[in-house]
Amino acid sequence: MATSLPFTPAGIDRLSAGKLGDPQTAGLFIEVSRGSAKLWKFRRRIPGRGSTLKMSLGAFPTCSIADARAFARELNAKLEAGIDPREERRREEARDAMTVARAHQLYMQAVDEGRASRAKRRNKPRTIADKQEMYDRDIAPHLGAKCIYAVTENDLVKLVTRKGRTAKVRANRLAAELKVFFGWAASLRGGEVGLETDPSRRLGDLRFPEAPRQRKLSLQEIEWFLVAVAAEERDVRRAMLLWLLTAARLAEVVRAQTCELVGADWTIPAGRSKNSHPHTIRLGPWGRHLMTSNGEWVFPAQRVSGPRKFGWYKARDRVLERMSVIAGRPIERFTPHDFRRTARSNTKRLKIDYETAEAMMNHLKSGLERIYDGYELEEEKAAWFLKWENEIVGLARKAGVAEALEVPAASAVPEPG
Repeated sequence: MATSLPFTPAGIDRLSAGKLGDPQTAGLFIEVSRGSAKLWKFRRRIPGRGSTLKMSLGAFPTCSIADARAFARELNAKLEAGIDPREERRREEARDAMTVARAHQLYMQAVDEGRASRAKRRNKPRTIADKQEMYDRDIAPHLGAKCIYAVTENDLVKLVTRKGRTAKVRANRLAAELKVFFGWAASLRGGEVGLETDPSRRLGDLRFPEAPRQRKLSLQEIEWFLVAVAAEERDVRRAMLLWLLTAARLAEVVRAQTCELVGADWTIPAGRSKNSHPHTIRLGPWGRHLMTSNGEWVFPAQRVSGPRKFGWYKARDRVLERMSVIAGRPIERFTPHDFRRTARSNTKRLKIDYETAEAMMNHLKSGLERIYDGYELEEEKAAWFLKWENEIVGLARKAGVAEALEVPAASAVPEPG
C-alpha cells in the first residue's frame, strides 16, 4: 500500500503501482491495475459476520475522490446498520426482473393449480385459455416488459379506456381480469410477486354500460347470409355455416377436433363447453359433410399446428358487407353468438318444446329438476337439429347457392316451388 503520497488528485496522478488508501473513509482505496488504470475499490469486514465486502466503485478520474467517498460512506452506513449491500443489490435485481410478463407466468401457474382465487378451486380449461388469450392480446403488448412494481393506476386506466373505445364489453372483461391478476399479485396468495400496492383497486369505477344483445337474423337475412358466405374460402365458409346449423359458440366450433365427431354425433367435451357439461349435437347430412376433415383439427390453422383461432370477425365483416350489397341497404352488425339467439328464437315457430330448445343450446336444468331429472333429451335434440338444418337447406336452395355451399343432393328438403 503506497502511503507516502497524499490522497489528492495530484497524489493519485503520481501513483504508478500498488494501492493508496483514503485516510478519511474506512474501506476506501485506489489501486493501479495491470493495464495502468486507477480503480476505486472498497473492502471492509462486515460487522457481526465472518465475511468481507469487496466492491469496485469505478475508475479515476471519471469517478472523482468526492464521488468515491460518497459511495463508500453509503456502504459504511449500510454495514454499520447490519445490511449487506450485495444482498440488497440482488434483491433489487430480482425486483427489476419481476416484469408483468414474469408475474403473469406465476399467476397462470397459480390459476392452473387452483391457487389464484380465495375459493381455491381450479379453473376450467376454457377459462384458463381465455385468461391467457386476454393477456396475450390486450395486456402483454403494452405492459409485458414493464416492472410490475412500476405499474400505476394510470397505466391500467389507459389500457382499459383504449379498449373501451372500440369494444366496451371486452373493456369490462379486461378491467375485471386486471383486478383479479393485480389483486392476486398484491395478496398473500401472490407472495411470489409481493406487490405492495394494488394499482387495480379502483378499476371497477371504469365500467362501461352494456346493453343486453337482442340481435337475431330474420329468415330473409339468413338467406342473404347464405349468398354472401358462399364467396368465402372453404374452411371459413364451413365454420360460419356450422355456427348457424349447430347453434354452438364460436370457440366450440372453430376449436373442434375430428376425434369429437363419431358418426353423426359431434360431442363438445366438458372442458370446452361454457358450463363444463358435454354437449352432443346430432348432425344432419349437410352438417356431417361440413365437419369432415382429414387432420386433427376440423379447422386447422394455416401456418402453425393447432386450430384456426383468428380472422373470424374479419370474415364476418366481409360477409356483412356483401349482405348489405345484396339487400341494397345496410345490414345491422351481428356476432357469431347471434346465430345462437337466431336458432333459439326459431324453436317456437318450428314447434319445438321448451325443454328441447334449452337442451339443444346446452342450457342446464335448474333446481330440483337438475338434481332428479337425468334424461338428456338426445333424440329430441337430434330431431330439432335435423329440422333446423332442413330449414336452412330450403333457404339455400331458394337462394340458388345450395351447390356452392356443398349441400348434399339427397336432402330431406324438396326443391322449392
